[in-house]
Amino acid sequence: MANTRLSDLLQILVYLKVHEGEKLPSTIIAASLNTNPSLVRQMISQLSKAGILKTQRGSTQIDFCRPLDEITALDVYRASEPTHDLLVVDRNTSQTCSVGVAFPNVLAGHFDQLQEAIEARLAKITIKQLVNETQADIARHVERDEAKK
Repeated sequence: MANTRLSDLLQILVYLKVHEGEKLPSTIIAASLNTNPSLVRQMISQLSKAGILKTQRGSTQIDFCRPLDEITALDVYRASEPTHDLLVVDRNTSQTCSVGVAFPNVLAGHFDQLQEAIEARLAKITIKQLVNETQADIARHVERDEAKK
């Protein structure tokens, strides 16, 4: 089963910046994610605890703790408090089968290298970059819709 928490956390951050200055209750943000407002509040709390966002109790005002070019996707990944790596080896294999005994160890080495590479790449992606790319994509959609009229 796919874990979409990182994607959702990143989308919340981009949404907050794209709609900066607007009143943004969790119901509005939740609509963008197709989820419920309580889950959005929980994710915003996670981002606050990680020092990425500043919130005020009873207010819809949410601010970033640092400039967007200093917040990376790796920061957000770590804020999601993953309980395991992105790729996990199935270790519940037959201990009476030579492949069942050996293969998980072989695969674990490859998965460890992939995890390191993924984290290195996430460290290079900033929230500012994601905001800029999202705004450019929004503009392309608007242009395409205008051209259809």
